[in-house]
Amino acid sequence: MVYRPSWATTRPAFAVDYREPAVPATPPTTRRWYIRVMHELDAEVVQPAMLERPVDPARYGGVVRPDKTVRWAADELEQVRQMRGRSPDTWPRPTALPESLDQLAEWLTELGWDDLTCLARREELAVYQTLSAGQPGLFGDQIVHALAALRRSLMECERHEEALEVVEELLRLSETNRSARAEAPDARYWRTLLLARLGRDQEAVESAAEAVTEISGRLQHAGATSARFELIHALTAYADRLDKVGRVAEAAEVSAEVMAAWWQQADSTVQFLQTLDLCSERLVRSGQTEQAHACIVKAMRKLRRRKRDTNQARAWHSLSVRLLALEAPEAALTAVEEAVQLYRDRARAHQERHRELEAEDGWDDDHRYSEAYLLKQRREELKSSRKEVRRAEQDLHDALITLSACLQQLDRVDEAAAAGAEAAALPG
Repeated sequence: MVYRPSWATTRPAFAVDYREPAVPATPPTTRRWYIRVMHELDAEVVQPAMLERPVDPARYGGVVRPDKTVRWAADELEQVRQMRGRSPDTWPRPTALPESLDQLAEWLTELGWDDLTCLARREELAVYQTLSAGQPGLFGDQIVHALAALRRSLMECERHEEALEVVEELLRLSETNRSARAEAPDARYWRTLLLARLGRDQEAVESAAEAVTEISGRLQHAGATSARFELIHALTAYADRLDKVGRVAEAAEVSAEVMAAWWQQADSTVQFLQTLDLCSERLVRSGQTEQAHACIVKAMRKLRRRKRDTNQARAWHSLSVRLLALEAPEAALTAVEEAVQLYRDRARAHQERHRELEAEDGWDDDHRYSEAYLLKQRREELKSSRKEVRRAEQDLHDALITLSACLQQLDRVDEAAAAGAEAAALPG
């Protein structure tokens, strides 16, 4: 049975009270409580047999052989088992058990066993709650750390209801605990996202609006750069939630705020372009086609002052497609010409890197590994490189098709044919 404190009927299962009790609990009472809790946990804790499952290479996050990480996890679990159900007075250190559980959870995360990580984190949290009952306030930072880590693991397992409960508890604790206050911006973001994933869309809108209000208030008082980026992300989430519930015109207005904020960041041209694309799309869907056209053209004029980068190519291409749909082929041509040039630069760079990789002759010089292993690595690297080249060529192909369509609408037939021929020579 999962541990639930006595007051769990009215508050989340993870709630911890930091107020001083009227009559402080005596250490013996705390020890008896802890022993009872650990007996209740027996069916819901990590056991040695659970570590006998295979490791999925696609999920493994360690830097050594998986069997070593499994062994380290097993060794840590043995330390945990020796302390379970025993008085804290017998532990090597006052926090030895929860610290071992924290390390066990780290190994389990590396192994990709997030369901077991959740068990370890819950047990760690239960132990800290028990210790905190006898010494209120002393373990607040550790409890916040355990809650934040548990939220991450629950998200990996897609246990969204439970993750939301953890997030709500972190936000409650942020009213009194400094560590929880530092986690609050992330917690608000995850609350909005979790509500959305659970289909509670109206609550998600309210949560996103609350986050924007809170961050805006902090900015007025502090003006911290980090809070500016927090506000951008909060506004982005708010626009997404408004869009989801059908308030598209309002979503477009908020997206325009996000665009203006990204423009103030000199190294955020890609983000500005992506938001421009989204804002114009929302303007179109809300029936504001003229505003969408004007928004894109105005932004394109501004962008001429910014440094070009191949990462901008996809956004330029998307804008050109939208302008074509808005029956603005001249503006679309300007955008798609930019996209084609950027895609062409990227394709050439990938092609050159692939040629250099093929020409390398020292790939089998590392005597630490067998020739078979090095040959396998070599083949995988070449395969990945070829995939990157093909993706870059496909993107260039698609942009050239759009360029041809723009030129055709402008009656520049010969140029349209040339763009089409260049596209035909590339993978489609």
